[in-house]
Amino acid sequence: MGAKLSSQRKDAPTAKEVWAARQAPNGQARYGLFARELAEPRRNFFKFVFMTLGVIILFMFALLACYFGSYYDQISRATHFSIEVVDLDSAASPAGAAHPAILGPAVRAAIAGAEQTQPHLGWYEAAAATVQTFRLADGGQGVVAIDYAQAKVLNQDVWGVLIVNANATSGVWDALTSGAEWSPMGAMTFVYEEARNFYGTDQYVARLALQLMTSAGGAGASTLAGQVLALSNASAVVAAAPAGSLAGAFSYSQYDLRPFDELAGIAATTVGTIYLIIFTFLISVAWNTRGLPLIQEKLAIGSEIAVKLLVPLVAYFWLSLHYSLVSLAFLVTFNRYYGYVGFFIYWMLNWVSMSALGFVMETFFLLLGPFFPFFLIFWVILNVSVAFLDIADMQDFYRYGYMMPVWNTVDGSKSLIFGTKNHLPQNFLVNIGWLVVFTFALGTTVLVQRRKKEAEKMKKVWAEMSEKDGDRTVGPVE
Repeated sequence: MGAKLSSQRKDAPTAKEVWAARQAPNGQARYGLFARELAEPRRNFFKFVFMTLGVIILFMFALLACYFGSYYDQISRATHFSIEVVDLDSAASPAGAAHPAILGPAVRAAIAGAEQTQPHLGWYEAAAATVQTFRLADGGQGVVAIDYAQAKVLNQDVWGVLIVNANATSGVWDALTSGAEWSPMGAMTFVYEEARNFYGTDQYVARLALQLMTSAGGAGASTLAGQVLALSNASAVVAAAPAGSLAGAFSYSQYDLRPFDELAGIAATTVGTIYLIIFTFLISVAWNTRGLPLIQEKLAIGSEIAVKLLVPLVAYFWLSLHYSLVSLAFLVTFNRYYGYVGFFIYWMLNWVSMSALGFVMETFFLLLGPFFPFFLIFWVILNVSVAFLDIADMQDFYRYGYMMPVWNTVDGSKSLIFGTKNHLPQNFLVNIGWLVVFTFALGTTVLVQRRKKEAEKMKKVWAEMSEKDGDRTVGPVE
């Protein structure tokens, strides 16, 4: 008999039986979605579905507005890309000179014209007192203009410096009238730094500056041609001039002090930081849903807090190393500006950043429970919206980005990889600040939730004891 029952036993129904079944294995009846018996559950189900969709849509508009807003109105805000103009041509060849400056005034006119169009950069002239400190001739006294420009750009005081060189007018005039050597590319010098923000530099700074220098050079060449043709020996001057020397008398040289020349570095300083958040999130989910529950109930509160803080911190240390090694594997160079310690600094920056991001998520994971995904979206968008474009080209609202973990990670990584201005003390301190604040917040949250659980258990015990005491007193009265 036992063998017969064993042979008839089925551990699982067939697919056909599942399709045709109208009862669960425990005998509970099952119905079609629109059956009369499911009227109330069906109403509650669709109510939940539409409420959930409504909340998600509200979050979508609210949070995506933050991200899309970072790209909005950039054209009119291109004036925040400040460019200093050092007009040494007008200083060396003033209005009373034998041959007054041509290119300096042409540059001013080109700027005035550019400011009537959109987008245009934030052009401004160096103060007269500053111009007087420059060396106007080789071997003379004063500040070397190119050194001044490099210092201003590398210190990120400006996005670029346009130098109208002191010999721009006199040099080309001497070349035409007395046969002196002249290189048109020595007329103007533009100094900038692409790696500060390759999007803003390539889209606005370098492109618009090149357009302006081309326009100013062309206008200056036209003025020069008019003055040459007004000479009594114009025919002889034009005949002796090299072909194209009048039309191309004024050109420019560009110096990109920190080129964005590590293409694999784009990942480390842009989209890669999103993955940094994602991998940090995976630790939070795996740890809180699978790891900690295995021992949580048996731990004293001090041990639980210590485990809650130290285990993720050690995990972030290990993960940040491997995240950093990915950049190294794709030949991103970290030793150009900081030597071989550069990679170690990059690793520590990623560790502190991951810890700052992670402890925030750990805290809100405990506080929000099933609603945590809404915070995760908020946290990602809040960080990413300010990380890739330059905050100077965004609305003032986005200045909050300077205190966000991801922005500081990106800024520090640019310094390590491309040699931009060193803000590493600030980058580390901001992220350590997040870490310290949310270390305290996380520990406090664990304590409060333990207290809440203990209170619920105590109420349950008291309820059971009260029920037992009531049972003892119930009985026939003699």
